[in-house]
Amino acid sequence: MENRSQGNFSIKRTVLIVDDEEINVEIMSSILENDFNVLKAYDGKEALDLLLKGEQKIDMVLLDVFMPMDGREVLKVRKENIDLRKIPFIVCTSDKNIEKECFHLGVNDFIKKPYENPDIIVARVKRMIELYEDRSILKEVERDKLTDLYNIEFFKKYGKQFDANFPDLAKDMLLISINRFRLIHELYGKEFADKILLAIADQLRACISHCNGLVGNDAGSTFLIYCEHHEDYEILPAKLNEAVKRAVNDINVSFRIAVYPNVDPALDKDIVLGRLRTTADDLPDDYTKTIAVYSHENQEKTLHREELVEGFPKALEEGQFQLYFQPKYYIQGDKPVFASAEVLIRWISPEFGLVSPGEFISLFEENGLIGKLDSYIFDKAAKYMADWKEKYGVYVPLSLNLSRVDIYRPNLAEEINGYVDSNGIPREKFLIEITESAFVEDAKEVIPVIDKIRSNGFRIEIDDFGSGYSSFGALADLPFDTLKIDMQFIRAMEKNPKVKDIIKMIIGLAKTLNTTTVAEGVETAEQYAFLKEHGCDIIQGYYLSKPLPLNDFEELIQKEMAQHGREEIL
Repeated sequence: MENRSQGNFSIKRTVLIVDDEEINVEIMSSILENDFNVLKAYDGKEALDLLLKGEQKIDMVLLDVFMPMDGREVLKVRKENIDLRKIPFIVCTSDKNIEKECFHLGVNDFIKKPYENPDIIVARVKRMIELYEDRSILKEVERDKLTDLYNIEFFKKYGKQFDANFPDLAKDMLLISINRFRLIHELYGKEFADKILLAIADQLRACISHCNGLVGNDAGSTFLIYCEHHEDYEILPAKLNEAVKRAVNDINVSFRIAVYPNVDPALDKDIVLGRLRTTADDLPDDYTKTIAVYSHENQEKTLHREELVEGFPKALEEGQFQLYFQPKYYIQGDKPVFASAEVLIRWISPEFGLVSPGEFISLFEENGLIGKLDSYIFDKAAKYMADWKEKYGVYVPLSLNLSRVDIYRPNLAEEINGYVDSNGIPREKFLIEITESAFVEDAKEVIPVIDKIRSNGFRIEIDDFGSGYSSFGALADLPFDTLKIDMQFIRAMEKNPKVKDIIKMIIGLAKTLNTTTVAEGVETAEQYAFLKEHGCDIIQGYYLSKPLPLNDFEELIQKEMAQHGREEIL
């Protein structure tokens, strides 16, 4: 690679002289040939042929205006060509009236005809080439190579300059990411994916051209905008999709767009970007919503989530997580009979009070903490079962929820074996629940793991059945022993008669497969009667019992044993 460091002209640069007057070409050639390699063209067409072929690197163009295919036509082509814009152009003319028009076409400088001072001409050509080379080096550092947008570091740097130059201008920052771009890259290839990125970059540049602002690129498929404030960005996703379809017309692209309105210029840009990333991450995965606007309320929520994550190790160590038990009952006899219980988890924090599982379960899944929490729950549950055996002489069956994240833990089956075997618990009493959606969405990974656990003697329950839209035909291939009907069906059946038909179909299907049905979320006598009439085996819900803390659940065990005897209830 040539050494073209600043001020170093030990290697001759190449200058193209374009003029239809041969005498002018020769005069300029004699001025420059000691310091530069000289190429010659005698009209605009010949010049463009040399420039566009790119067979020889050209560092400077000296251009006459008035000639066949005059210089202004050449400048118009250059203005639309990203490669030609990298080459400085100096117009050689005796007509001062043409200067304004040429400046608008992107000319860098002028040299007056007739040529009077050769040393000044050489010096000006050298200086212009140096300036462009310096700018080119800076551009390589400050810009993304593919999209030619500012990289993240220079986006932040120029963002600060933007604040300084326009201190009274209200500004917004936007983060725009392409959903599942890695999948697009894998399915269609790099060239196809690059076309999408270039189309989006060009569209964002066009949007910014109508207002004050700058555009950046972070990690390829994420784009950044810092611009004067606008009230509404709803049109942006459609504009971006139009640009993508023009570039690659056989694909639909969805976006996550986070908007931080009225950015405080005193706020560090890294903080603003961090909040934007969190805001974008909070958009739903089903792509029903594309744009989210940052607010201080959202920030408080984000900070609270961070506090929960940071507080997890201490909470685990201090036993702030407590097991609750949701009793389940057989309902096909004369009266309900206690069958088992589902283990639920509650976080009772000295700092935050009672933290809802809906608040921390998904959070811990996102942050890789759910495995530690599930291990804690499984271990506690097994020890309680061993303790009840010693106290009451029975193994009380428990159902434990297995997070889909746990499936990818190595040696999961062996870990579960260890919890029950070390406490002397029969494996069939330790029931494992996994959601239908986990089976459906990643069957290739999930089914072998669950099949191994089941082959080790554990009973498997498909939780929330009906929410994952699996085909009934697919159930024959799934390793399970119990179907748990999603509680949304139970809640909806009194309002929608069609839901009752679905529930009857699920119960009938379970009987065909010789499996047990459990209905969760049963809260009314009408729901209970319908489920019993149509053959549901087990129910759980507030109609018979709310979730109970340990002491209350042990009282329930004693009460059930007193009423029904040890053998009947378990």
